[in-house]
Amino acid sequence: MHSESTDLAALERFFEKLALLPKPEPATPNLFSVAGPGQHENRLSDLMAFFMGGYPGAPRWMAKAVLHALFRKERFDHEPLKRIDWEAVTTEREAGNWNVESASTKRLDLVVSGNDFVLGIEHKVWASAESNPFYAYDDLLNSYEVKVYKCVLCPNDVKKSVWAPANNAGWPTLSYSEVLASAYELYGQDVAPSNQTKWQIFYQELLQHLTSLAHPTEEKTMTKDELDFSLKHFNDLYEASQRLKQLDNELMTEGKSHIATALQIDTTEISTNKKPEDWGDQTRVWRFFPHTWGENNGKGSQVCLIYYPSAESEGDESIGFEVRAYLESQESNAPWLERIEQAFLKVTPITKHPDLAWYRDGHGNDTWPEVAGRWQTLSAWPRDYTKTGAMKALGDLAKWVDEHAFQPETHITD
Repeated sequence: MHSESTDLAALERFFEKLALLPKPEPATPNLFSVAGPGQHENRLSDLMAFFMGGYPGAPRWMAKAVLHALFRKERFDHEPLKRIDWEAVTTEREAGNWNVESASTKRLDLVVSGNDFVLGIEHKVWASAESNPFYAYDDLLNSYEVKVYKCVLCPNDVKKSVWAPANNAGWPTLSYSEVLASAYELYGQDVAPSNQTKWQIFYQELLQHLTSLAHPTEEKTMTKDELDFSLKHFNDLYEASQRLKQLDNELMTEGKSHIATALQIDTTEISTNKKPEDWGDQTRVWRFFPHTWGENNGKGSQVCLIYYPSAESEGDESIGFEVRAYLESQESNAPWLERIEQAFLKVTPITKHPDLAWYRDGHGNDTWPEVAGRWQTLSAWPRDYTKTGAMKALGDLAKWVDEHAFQPETHITD
């Protein structure tokens, strides 16, 4: 008969074997992923515009790659492509056109124009296209009075919220990989033979960056050793995943209990999500919403338990914790939020103190606004860096926020 301790011992031996697997090779960094635009849509569009002739003396390599990619999709005509004077190609960023219907200027990300054509590009990295006024973009492109081409440029794993409204408006999608295929095919013809300049290096870095963004939802492929190990130990992996779910639920239940005790309410008066949020880098988050906090200040005010792998635990654990409070107001930059922030900074020490269950780092990362100033974030570390210390800090922080922001006799109002 198997006992619980026997099962846990076997699982621990499995983890020891798992730790012996060689670490996968890290992805090769590039200038723009490390210190450039990352996934920021506007900054990435600025870079693309430069390599589309967006500035005097700038190369047109990216513009040529996009047009050739559209030709391959039968979205650009052969004869116009053959007679393009590439030295005359220019690109505008955020080209605007006044729209009478909305009484506002509607702007298109990139407009590439030559002697006898214009190409409109709406660029999407993560954002939806459901609110894009494609009809206004069409009016803008038609005002050039030349042959019009258009596309929505996006990563390969394009979301329905992008391709559906784009297709409905008659705007074809063009993936990064389709552009990259043309860019690398043309590289030896246009880029490599040209005089050596810094732009060749930056262009190559940009192409590598787009390659890394092409599949934003693509999972890392296992090495052969990893795959063989996982197939051999599938049962252990499954059991470990179930243990993680149990841990998640245990932390949620205990966190809710500590908050309820601190606020002297029932646990049924606190809402949580159905499962913890995954913030990446193995960081998980439980959000707790006391019902009374939402009665006068919006429904989003909450305290959070954040946890992640850490070797710095002060107990026999390999988990670290942070506690946060998010306070919501109906208006931006409400004075009461600022007063709560100042009160939190005043009461919270920057080193561990025996009279308080939490402290802050003191390096400017303790408080910050979010959602256009309608939210205020308060962040702290448990004084005792263990699960027990984190639960104490979570409950005490909830009590402090409740007393200073949500009790009628102490609520800071404007």
